[in-house]
Amino acid sequence: MNPKAQRLLRVPLTIGAAWAILATTVPSLMSRYTPYVTRPGLSCGRNAFGVPQGADVPAGGCTSVADIYGLPFMNLLIDSTLRSLALLIGAAVLALILGTLLGVAAALGRRRAFASGGIIGITTLIAAVPAFFVAYFLQIIVILLGESSGRGRLLPVYGFGYDEHLFLPLLAVSLAAIAYTAQLTATRMQDVLDSDFITTATAKGLRTRWILGIHVLPHVRPVLLEALGSGLRVSVASLPIVEYLFQWRGIGQLALEAVGVHDALGLVFSAVVLAALFACLSAIADLSRPGALYRAT
Repeated sequence: MNPKAQRLLRVPLTIGAAWAILATTVPSLMSRYTPYVTRPGLSCGRNAFGVPQGADVPAGGCTSVADIYGLPFMNLLIDSTLRSLALLIGAAVLALILGTLLGVAAALGRRRAFASGGIIGITTLIAAVPAFFVAYFLQIIVILLGESSGRGRLLPVYGFGYDEHLFLPLLAVSLAAIAYTAQLTATRMQDVLDSDFITTATAKGLRTRWILGIHVLPHVRPVLLEALGSGLRVSVASLPIVEYLFQWRGIGQLALEAVGVHDALGLVFSAVVLAALFACLSAIADLSRPGALYRAT
């Protein structure tokens, strides 16, 4: 079988394995611990859903994540998935734009130790900071700046909306992808710029813009896609806690709330969607590695 096809085959196999494991273990595991509520104040109301007195109902009176929001489960799952995809797509766009620009700047300034080293150092620090800390820190900063300026609220620190509500959760989710993209782009671009054929092109008097566009970027592009896939995997892993902190109600928050109300079906479906996103991004990163592409041709 073609090596590229083998790597693509891992995606459905990973999704199927995740589904099989979760579907067989989650219901049993959920029956072994006392139900608890993940979000303070979460309450559905026993009478609102016709639950008889004395029935075994999880804390808060909710029997499923559909009860929390009063929506059919499949509608809730699709809407939550789209909300999470909006964050990931936005993170991909920011990583491609800002990450590439930072990486190019670091590579072009490779002979300026402070400039290049500063960019690499900052992106390394950003990549090392957990996304939940970034999210919490952003909330605190926005609140303090709003109070000190006397203008009240600068930006919403929680809630859903494809408007100003999007800014903080998108920034928290995308920083890791931006950092990974900048680092790998800078590393690969520095190697290309120091190669003999670039030195020859420079000696012939070719313009820098021509050298970058014709000779450098084609060699950097595969690494750029690999960096984007690797960075977005970190973004997917951070979705549950980031969405929970901002009350974005994406697929990650849905998984956490499913745990809190003992909704095995909700947890299985939410976790499989997250596993599918992770597997797809892993395939993109794997297939974009130059060695993998060369072997596949």
